[in-house]
Amino acid sequence: MIDRSALLSLLVCPACRTPLQSFTHCTHCGADYSESDGTPVLIPTTASRKLSFDFPQSRSTNGEQLTGCFSYPPRCGAAGSDKPYHLDLAHLDIFDRLPSGSSILEIGCGGGQMRSFLESKQFRYLGIDISKTRVDQHLQLHGGPDLLCDCHFLPFNQRTFDIVYSAGVTEHLACPYLVAQEVARVLKPGGYYLGNVSFLEPWHDDSFFHMSPLGVFELLTQADFEIIHIWPGKGYSGFRAILNMGNKATRPLTFLGDFIYFIYNSGNRLRNLVKRRNHNNSQRGILDAARVAGATDWIARRRLDGSCFAPSTQSIPGHA
Repeated sequence: MIDRSALLSLLVCPACRTPLQSFTHCTHCGADYSESDGTPVLIPTTASRKLSFDFPQSRSTNGEQLTGCFSYPPRCGAAGSDKPYHLDLAHLDIFDRLPSGSSILEIGCGGGQMRSFLESKQFRYLGIDISKTRVDQHLQLHGGPDLLCDCHFLPFNQRTFDIVYSAGVTEHLACPYLVAQEVARVLKPGGYYLGNVSFLEPWHDDSFFHMSPLGVFELLTQADFEIIHIWPGKGYSGFRAILNMGNKATRPLTFLGDFIYFIYNSGNRLRNLVKRRNHNNSQRGILDAARVAGATDWIARRRLDGSCFAPSTQSIPGHA
């Protein structure tokens, strides 16, 4: 777990973005915060943000042209059972390129399962979540969040982190477009935003937005990210996801989802053979996979010139 004094040095009031002198009170706007079993809770109950972005008309009618931005990384797919849950090989490759001492923020860290893996690589890890519920076993094993906060109101100064990582979280955000702008704000220029989001998974855990690859494109574009890769989660089809996440009756039938996906891919291969296309390398192949993907993954980067759309801070009723 991060040292408390080191943590405090990173924090700003999530309501007014003034550097904090303590975990429980902002001397500038008067906002009060709390702690939960020693974990700071920085959730501004009276704050608000205004969201703005540029939206050219062409993006509402040129979806077919926009699909050209989809691409597979050199490696992708589950990183393996010896790696943290949800970690993709493509994201692992980005982590492996980082110098020691790099700072990493994980949004929606749950029990903190990524902590030991990233700290073993000599990275400075900080895990945040909105609560500690439903992760009791992981809390005991991995220590849980370093900080409880709302990622719509990140309590960090701009240009703080080298990577922001968020796996299986974006679908649970009430306003993911605001969060993407917050991520861009706290990333250093050239820093990476790595993540994935549900697409054809069932509605679960009060999820708000399940995103197609075009939805992810729009999410990242509105926050002015440079998109490196957007791709359908490999080896995880919507057919499998629906059965696996349905209920106790459907879970044992997950193999049927894999079989249906095999039939779907076989049909695509036959079509490509007839039309003499390369199924694995063509843009058609990634679109075929994206159409029935359980999730969508991405690698994006804050532009080196530091540009981003930053949500504006609003006044806090009842505070000076």
